[in-house]
Amino acid sequence: MTDRRRSTVSVGDGGFAAFADDARGVSNVVGYVLVFSLVTVTIGTVFAVGITGLEDRQEAERVANVERAFDVFDDNLRDVQRYGDPSRSTEIRLSGGTLSVPKTTSVELINDSGGVVGGPLYSNRSLTYTNDDTTIAYESGAWFRSDGGGAVMRSEPRFVAADNRTTLPIVRMYLRGPETVDRDGTVQVAVERRAKPNLEKIADAAADDGPFDLRVRSPHAAAWRRYFDRTDGFTVNETRTDITNSTVVADLDHSDEVFVADAAVDIQLQR
Repeated sequence: MTDRRRSTVSVGDGGFAAFADDARGVSNVVGYVLVFSLVTVTIGTVFAVGITGLEDRQEAERVANVERAFDVFDDNLRDVQRYGDPSRSTEIRLSGGTLSVPKTTSVELINDSGGVVGGPLYSNRSLTYTNDDTTIAYESGAWFRSDGGGAVMRSEPRFVAADNRTTLPIVRMYLRGPETVDRDGTVQVAVERRAKPNLEKIADAAADDGPFDLRVRSPHAAAWRRYFDRTDGFTVNETRTDITNSTVVADLDHSDEVFVADAAVDIQLQR
């Protein structure tokens, strides 16, 4: 009888009396909420950080692909210049960037009085890829990468100075077709030789008021300056160099005779 009455009392109060002093139910709910919140925050953080890292990796890989394409383009033009190959082509995936062939660079031989020797040497075009603040460009036998303004020369021109003689291998590019293509997709950069490569003496110190300097006007003048600083036979002329105006001038230490290894090509951007 005693056990039945106790049972009846428990049923009559809805069964809560038995749990009045028991906190285990509340603890389980709170624990579940905390665990669920922790899992949710962890997943959200990993997702946000992971997506950002994945996007950065994809962007870096896209730029790396363009750099590899410019390496191939550089090699192709050297083959045209050295071996007289009639034509070459290079594929570049835009990945949202823009490819253009603007006039950006001039290379001139000047004397001590600042006069141009032998007329303008080259007013040259460049092959330029831009995507946000990244620019990759080929000009006058070298190619560069810049991010947010600072430029690095990734492939150097083959300028040679020794034994009182300076030789400047330069590829001149003439545009055929559109100057700019953009959006996604792959562009074929076709180059065709205009004439056989030619080695020409353009200056003689005894006859042309030497010694001579080389003046380069380029958006990548700072990178050209560093190249001349580390290359034997060239000394940066601090008086004539003006990086803010995209101009660098280098004295030719071996300027008795100056030769240009000239190669001229037509360049066309094809979808």
